[in-house]
Amino acid sequence: MELAKPPRVEEKEIEPFDANEIGRLLVTALSRRNGVRFVLALALGTRQGETIGLKWSRLDREYRALRIAKQLQRQTWQHGCDNPHRCGTKFHKVKSCPEDCKRHHRKPCPPPCPADCVSHARWCPQRHGGGLVEVDVKSSAGRRDIVLPDRLYDLLMTHEERQAKEREHAGFEWHAGEWMFTQPNGKPLDPRRDLDEWKTLLEEAGVREARLHDARHTAATVLLVLGVPERAVMEFMGWSNSTMAKR
Repeated sequence: MELAKPPRVEEKEIEPFDANEIGRLLVTALSRRNGVRFVLALALGTRQGETIGLKWSRLDREYRALRIAKQLQRQTWQHGCDNPHRCGTKFHKVKSCPEDCKRHHRKPCPPPCPADCVSHARWCPQRHGGGLVEVDVKSSAGRRDIVLPDRLYDLLMTHEERQAKEREHAGFEWHAGEWMFTQPNGKPLDPRRDLDEWKTLLEEAGVREARLHDARHTAATVLLVLGVPERAVMEFMGWSNSTMAKR
């Protein structure tokens, strides 16, 4: 191990949105359902899991502060049976498609399952631990309270009114969970669908392709450009050290 040469880590360059791009994204976001969700990302720098995991109970209306303590993640299902391989028998892929196969996949067909395959837990009748799961944020620094600007607080109140109408319209189909951003039936947002919404937002706003996490980088960059002290930005973003601020 002492003789081995460690690989060099190439960090992707951060490309925050400029003022014109931010403006177009904000205007377009506010014309879409749950659009305030992306306004929070651009203005407060909240991570995807933190944002879609927000609940109304964590909004302090007296001080207009938002408590970031949990995040929503999609986790892999685990088998609950005593023979995971046999449980997934009918889902095992036993033969590869021809090299020129174009019927089932846009990409090359996946290889057959190994002889001891146990990877089909999502079909197990006794599956557990998977799906959308609410978990704690990664670190103590990530647990933070953010006092909202008046304009952003007002946007959240407008969003709450619209959600109340959706809840009334859904009736008994509504799934109560206090989620701040939901599907039309009250269930929380799926991270994959949320990412699809972000891509659609970029396209409608006429903004270059970018990662959802770039919205967080943009929020931090704007705060630093505005002259907010580095330590305050670290607390605002939930960073435990100054490495990200320097980036």
